[in-house]
Amino acid sequence: MSQEDRGAMKRATEELDAAMKRLSESPHASVLTAFRRFTGAAHADGALSRKQKELIAIAVSIVKGCERCISYHVRAATAAGATPEEIIEAGFVAVIMDGGPALAHFSPLLEAIDVHRGEAA
Repeated sequence: MSQEDRGAMKRATEELDAAMKRLSESPHASVLTAFRRFTGAAHADGALSRKQKELIAIAVSIVKGCERCISYHVRAATAAGATPEEIIEAGFVAVIMDGGPALAHFSPLLEAIDVHRGEAA
């Protein structure tokens, strides 16, 4: 992956973080707070671990075709202890469900793995 590609992937994740910060400081902060409470509860360890839930979120992000979501959830999965191999396998589950269009999103998935390797969410 080129340095330019790495920078674009990192910027996409940073832009998402910045947008959420901006919303959290806006008159709409209560809506974002409610969403964050819900996602926090949904992502909490339970019958499935946080890592397992992030791997599911990666597969869904691929099927939905959301590159920022892919990057965000790869970062979170990595922080939760997922290995690149586990992340790639989650990607292949998306391909089972969505075929070629999901496979086309392996490029941003692999870029996100490279960019977020070793990062904390």
